[in-house]
Order: sequence, then C-alpha cells, then structure tokens
Amino acid sequence: MLMPTSLPPATATPRRRRSPSAATTIASVAALPVGPVTPELVPAATPVAIVRPVRPVDALAHVVEPTESNAQLRRERSAQLTADLLVADETADAELRRRLVLLHLDAAESVARHYGRRGQDHQDLVQVARLGLVEASIRYDPAQGSFLGFALPTMMGVIRRHFRDRAWSVKPPRCIQENAAVIARAREDLTHELMRWPTISELADHLGLTEAEVRAARQVDGCFQASSLDVPVGQRAESLGDSLSSVEARYDLVDTSLTLGPAYRQLDERDRRLIYLRFYSEMSQREIANEFGVSQMQISRWLVRVLRSLRQYLGDDTEPVRLAG
Repeated sequence: MLMPTSLPPATATPRRRRSPSAATTIASVAALPVGPVTPELVPAATPVAIVRPVRPVDALAHVVEPTESNAQLRRERSAQLTADLLVADETADAELRRRLVLLHLDAAESVARHYGRRGQDHQDLVQVARLGLVEASIRYDPAQGSFLGFALPTMMGVIRRHFRDRAWSVKPPRCIQENAAVIARAREDLTHELMRWPTISELADHLGLTEAEVRAARQVDGCFQASSLDVPVGQRAESLGDSLSSVEARYDLVDTSLTLGPAYRQLDERDRRLIYLRFYSEMSQREIANEFGVSQMQISRWLVRVLRSLRQYLGDDTEPVRLAG
C-alpha cells in the first residue's frame, strides 16, 4: 500500500481561499486510504487572518462614570470634570455633562429622601430629583463654581414644583398652598416658643395674614393626601365610606310624587284642598269639617270618592277616567 508523501509546508503569506463545497469535502475524505489515521494523513490547516473593521467611536462614549461612595473622592472627581468642561469642545462637553450626572446620582437620592414621608412614593421622588439633576447638568456653567452647589437647589426646586402641581389629591388655589406651607413652619416655631399650640389670631399676627386666610390655609391639610374610603373606622367593622353615606328616606317619595302629579292636577280646587289638608297638613276629618263648614261624615264621603277616582286614573293609562268634581 502506498503512503502519501509529506504535504508541502504552509506558505508564510496566507492567501484567502474559497471554502470547499460539501461534495468536494466528501470526495476528498473518500479518496484517503483505509487504515489507521496518522498525523501525516491530516492536512494542516492554512491560517487565515480575519480583519474586522473597527467603527470610529468617541473616546469618552464607552466610559461609564462610577458613583464614588467616598465624598472626598466624589468632590475631586467632580472638580476634575468641571475643569475639563472649561476647555472641552462641543462633542466632549455633552459626554462630560453625562458623567457629571452619573457621578451625582446619590445626591439626587439624598434630596428625594429629604422630602420623604409626605404621601409620595420614594421612587417617584427619586425619578423627579434625577430629572432635576439632568436639567442642572444642561444649564450648568462651569465658570460659576462647583456643579453640586448648582445642582442641589435645582433638584429641590423641581421636587417642590412636583409637590405643588402633581401631588395634591384635591388641588387648592396656589396662594392657599403657599400660605399653608408658611403657616406649617410658623406653627412649629411658635409651638417651641410658646410651649403650646398657637391660636389662629397668633398665627395671623406672626405672619401678617388675616384670620380668614389662616383658616382657609388650615382647611387644605386633608387635601394633599386623601383618606381611603375603605379604611376601618374605630373599633367598628364598617369602613369610612359606610359611615359617611346614608340612604335618604325621602327618595321613595320622588317616584310617588311624579306619579301622582298628573292625577292631582285633574282634581278641582275643593278636592285638591281636601287632599292637601288631610295628607300634607295631616289634619283630622273633624278639623277639615270645621274648615269647610260641613259634617265629618261628609268629609269622609268626599275622601272616599276622591281616592277612588285617583286609583282609577292611575290604574288605566290608555283611557283615563274622568274625575268627579
């Protein structure tokens, strides 16, 4: 059996070759002699260099700025980015401002935590504070000082506007909202000073407001976060909504009044007066008899006749019965 000679060594300069088809590969394998496979029988793979084009990207675009947990390191990094902003071109300016936002995300969370426990979800406040942080990064002028000194008042203002415009369950006028915030702070100050709750007149004198303005501002305390109607009331099993609502006993009289109206208007003046005195004024038959100057028996016969006529009128809508006079 003839053995194949050694294969020629691979050339130093690789050439790009067309990949063989499946039929060519099967034919090459079938042409090999049957026998044990030796290393000499396996053709050496020709190395092919694959070069992928690299897209040009901005030198800073792929960098993710970490949030420094150490306050001193964060201040140093912020100062460095601020210094870079002073000499950056338009392309690098946007990236440096993005890195300033990422560096101060924990500051946004701290501002949101400061306004917590006021009826708003903490994550909602964090998102609002981060929007304020982005707004501050857009309007920030690095020549005016540190970024954090500019961003903190901006974030606080955005959160206060969120409370003013979107957080009220029942939104009162803006002047009342502002008075309510001022009165709340003044009430705390006067409480520490007087060692008791201040009166409305004391609050009005302290703030230079009228007592009516103080009362109107204090009435909006429950408008910021409304109580749920499903909250249980006291030790009873009923909810707040059940305790506030009640069934009006006179609602059933509406249908009765609408039904009897056309029939009542068909009566003459004497019969309408008789119905009014007996069933509205609730006078007795003897009192009505004295009113008309007749006997009680006569009043009783009149009532029977009028009521029978009303029943007949209401019982047949297609062919009304003429009421007796």
